[in-house]
Amino acid sequence: MKNAIMNTAASYLNLLQQQLSKIDDREFDLISWKKATILLTASCFGSNSPQVAALDKIDYAYSSWALRDESGTTDPVKTDCKTTLSTIIEELKIKLESSTELSSAGDLNNLSFLWLPFEDELTGASLKRLKALITKANVSEDEVQMFLKDLPNQTLINIIQQMLMSKEFKQWITQ
Repeated sequence: MKNAIMNTAASYLNLLQQQLSKIDDREFDLISWKKATILLTASCFGSNSPQVAALDKIDYAYSSWALRDESGTTDPVKTDCKTTLSTIIEELKIKLESSTELSSAGDLNNLSFLWLPFEDELTGASLKRLKALITKANVSEDEVQMFLKDLPNQTLINIIQQMLMSKEFKQWITQ
């Protein structure tokens, strides 16, 4: 199971690196490149991640200053694409390294499919609150229930749906 997850992450890393090399193509098409890169990045980090938002913001600026700047040797949009995607690739490498360390430290990675939907759906502040709550020594069921009741219904549905639809859960349930 660990090897399958690592192979999948390595495959995404490889695909993102291919996207990085496409930026230098003579026939570079920003719109199709963005669509493909956003799909790959969303698979790795979640559709609401800052990485996806950063890619989505990349666009040509059609102001007169931008048009004058295009007479230079470098395309500012391609530079932005390279910088953003390079950063995302480095983040994924770090994520892979930390996953490897966690799995070698005691197979804690098996339950990541339970936590990832929370990372995808909650804001950073809510995620920190939840983590602090559930890692408390004497957390009560009422405290957890109150936290969950404060979440929008659609958020709860999305979290549960992602858990139930995960490959790991499907493999576990069919055993």
